[in-house]
Amino acid sequence: MAHLVDFEIIILIIISTDYKSNTMISIDIGCSIHKLPGYIGVDLDPLPSVDVVANMESLPFSDSTIDLIHTRHTFEHVKDPHKCLTELYRVSKSTGNITIIVPHYSNHTYWADMTHIRPFSYRSFEYFDLEYAKLAGFPIYLPKVNIKTLSAKLVYWPERIYNSKSFVKRNILKIFDRIISGIANKSPFICERIWCYWVGGFYEVKFDLQPVKQNITKDLDK
Repeated sequence: MAHLVDFEIIILIIISTDYKSNTMISIDIGCSIHKLPGYIGVDLDPLPSVDVVANMESLPFSDSTIDLIHTRHTFEHVKDPHKCLTELYRVSKSTGNITIIVPHYSNHTYWADMTHIRPFSYRSFEYFDLEYAKLAGFPIYLPKVNIKTLSAKLVYWPERIYNSKSFVKRNILKIFDRIISGIANKSPFICERIWCYWVGGFYEVKFDLQPVKQNITKDLDK
């Protein structure tokens, strides 16, 4: 029942006539026990840290109401990533930001988890930037969704991983991450094309995305 109460409060905040446009709403989808501070936790499992029990394919939020969306290591599990991305786009404000963190295809530990369905490249979300996709000759999978990739960063060792290690291991991995991730992100194309496997693979990719909700038809017609 606690989750039902939280759900009702959140919906009232979003659809209330007293809702202030300068009130920032942030959601952490698939938060599990690691919900970000200040975020509304959304997950399939009714854990104590979860505020809204919901599926990413059908989010219980109104259109264009969310300022910040964060989701880490969820897209590799979902059966229909297009439907999930459409939902993130729907609930995001035009001024919103979407952060998606997913395993890189060179991460050997990715293949150890049988619930994983797909890994990702740093270019995976370029297909949903309508203007760029048309220019590059990509197929248009979601003509009603337009999301620009602001940045796509290859991550050799995530901070949350090496911070859990001993003092010595933590500092060694931190140095390796700064050097290898830094070099890789100078040219992710060359890294993926030539040497990402030489260093044992990259743990994940962090995407910062911007929903574009104007002139979708124009982008398709260009």
